[in-house]
Amino acid sequence: MLVLAMDDASDLQQLTIDYLLLADGAQVQNGKLYVLGGGWERLQFDSYPQTVPVGIALGVRVPWGETNQKHSFRIRGLDADGQELFGGQGEFEMGRPAGLPLGTSQIFQVALQLPLPVPAPGQYSVEADVDGAVRRSTPYFAVQTRPG
Repeated sequence: MLVLAMDDASDLQQLTIDYLLLADGAQVQNGKLYVLGGGWERLQFDSYPQTVPVGIALGVRVPWGETNQKHSFRIRGLDADGQELFGGQGEFEMGRPAGLPLGTSQIFQVALQLPLPVPAPGQYSVEADVDGAVRRSTPYFAVQTRPG
């Protein structure tokens, strides 16, 4: 049996973002994240603006004390000036499956497929937040190639 001291338990009660991943494609099925061409941070084109299909995967660690409660998430793309290029949001609630040991955390996973606007070469980021507070940012950049 798992017994938690109060000091230890407070650390386990925080929602955390385990990952925010850019990929060519991503989907979640049956509790598994499937990724194609994941973990990139660089885009390269001869001309701009461009729009590319992208998969964005978000994994949120949900501690025992935060299960059976509604939570919200937001994912958005930003340029270097903080201008929003795209955005999406949703809600989730993790239940406690039968037989789950007391104190066990779980992972909420979501994958989005969307057209990613890339207006010009430069720095960009994808940002996620959970319940308006827990935040994670994944930077990427676009460069201009020289033809020939």
